[in-house]
Amino acid sequence: MSGSFSVLSHTADTGIDVRADTLGELFEWAAIGMFSLMFDVTSLVPDRTVALEVEATAIDELLVDVLADLLYLSESQSVIPCSFRIDEASATFTRLVVGVVAVEPTMLQGPPIKAVTYHDLSVERQTDGAWTARVIFDV
Repeated sequence: MSGSFSVLSHTADTGIDVRADTLGELFEWAAIGMFSLMFDVTSLVPDRTVALEVEATAIDELLVDVLADLLYLSESQSVIPCSFRIDEASATFTRLVVGVVAVEPTMLQGPPIKAVTYHDLSVERQTDGAWTARVIFDV
């Protein structure tokens, strides 16, 4: 998996810029970036996996929906998604397998994310073929 994310400073929220070679990797790195704002996901080892399928009418909406579904999974099942494998990715559909670990209150290292927003949202394919995205989160 080749890609990266960087944290954005934002007035009342927080966000990430993401860059990856493929669309699938863009979704993976966006998920890693989002959960890295709250937890040290690089040190976690998943104890089970969950499969998700997400469909939307546009690629930017799809990214928001994927991240929102992951956030809901985290909150509703008290888990930290810590590994991500995209099995299929297009501009309107993605299928992913998420490795999760049970969350403990002491694991939280940053402000909890309340929602994925559409503010300043972008998903673009660059001239070199790479994908970039910007996502802002309500904290």
